[in-house]
Amino acid sequence: MEYLNSLPKEVYIKILENCFSDIYVTDKNKKIMYANPNSLRHYGVNPKEMVGQDSESFRKGKWTPSALDLCMEEKRTIFVEQNYLLIGKNISTVLTPILDEHDEIEMVVAVANEPPVDYDLTWRKIEPTVSKRHTLVPEIDEAGDKIVGQSYIFCKILITLKRVAKSDVPILLTGDSGVGKTLVAEYVHKISNRADKAFWAINCAAIPENLLESELFGYAPHAFTGASAKGKIGLIELADKGTLFLDEIGELAPSLQAKLLDVLENKRFIPVGGNEMKYVDIRIIAATNANLEKLVADKKFRSDLFWRINTINIRIPSLSERREDILPLMCYFLKKYNKMYNKKIEFSPKVVAIFIGYDWPGNIRQLKNIIERTVLLSTGGPVQARDLPEFIVEGITMVEETYKESYDYILESVGKHLIRESYKKHKSMKKVAEDLDISHSKAFRLVSEFCKDIK
Repeated sequence: MEYLNSLPKEVYIKILENCFSDIYVTDKNKKIMYANPNSLRHYGVNPKEMVGQDSESFRKGKWTPSALDLCMEEKRTIFVEQNYLLIGKNISTVLTPILDEHDEIEMVVAVANEPPVDYDLTWRKIEPTVSKRHTLVPEIDEAGDKIVGQSYIFCKILITLKRVAKSDVPILLTGDSGVGKTLVAEYVHKISNRADKAFWAINCAAIPENLLESELFGYAPHAFTGASAKGKIGLIELADKGTLFLDEIGELAPSLQAKLLDVLENKRFIPVGGNEMKYVDIRIIAATNANLEKLVADKKFRSDLFWRINTINIRIPSLSERREDILPLMCYFLKKYNKMYNKKIEFSPKVVAIFIGYDWPGNIRQLKNIIERTVLLSTGGPVQARDLPEFIVEGITMVEETYKESYDYILESVGKHLIRESYKKHKSMKKVAEDLDISHSKAFRLVSEFCKDIK
């Protein structure tokens, strides 16, 4: 203790702030006392927004299962495998209680880690396509997803993207995490003049700075200890004549920002440890959920690079801003996971209403994750509200007016199909009313309108 007390406070701060693991400290009243910067890097949550908040309320709907109560009740270390629901990540968490001299809870320290990362898998490549024919709603690749949307706000964005795709100017995609920026970047490539060349994508926040530089720019033979004798070709060179997508560009270190600016301005770069200038012809698409203008003001992002990549700035709206797209996205993901897991799961009308009424803070990524989870856990029969995670139902404050508003939208959008299928199955007005959770008078009116030909 004498030695520990002799260390300056700044030493402990540096250790906590630079620890690779996520560290969260909760006091005896379950208030968050401390969170290290990994909360921002991994989950997009600023530690300043967490401190002082009730841990249970803050984490509800984000992490499952919760283990804080068990740790505090039993006053022992708890090991738990948690799922970060907004993005579907699995996290291994260790919660350790700190007791005072009376053996009462003083605080709880939680240390969380993701499974080991294989850095070679943090970027991916889409092979060139043979056909250059494209539609407004294109397939990206067999393993990936399709752009789905019918809302005015989103279709307007796709039209804008079609106008700029044929040029080579950089595009900056902004928007909250999970809105589909990577998919949109792939879409731009697919409808560009570079569609017959390769598309490469890399997440700048997922790789340490020293590794990211060699991933992007490659390195010369024997450039550093452990380097290959043959050297390595970086993604910038591999993307020559094609498109390079830089996700989370706000995480780039200043030294890499300068090198990237040279690529954008002069189409040239020097590999790590090399002395030969290389020239490339690439199109850069960047994305971020950070406020780059604020980073520029705080001297954390180069202003010249910001203005260079900000030639075309497209903000992808959150899912709560394009609710008309929730229903088609639900249908798309339900069909996808039914096929993937060889199931025939259906959603009850009330579940559809709940999904439309929910705000989806994790956007499309969260919607996709919840639907996959629901399909996996469902054993048969239409999925009911009771089968959903509690935070989904509670998240829309299920008063009758909220439900009615969402349900009326469903009947307006797909009512004919719902009514006809229910009436074919039951051949009873009463059963239709019970099945769709509507009044007998409304069931009679809708059946009379949509089912005249069904005997």
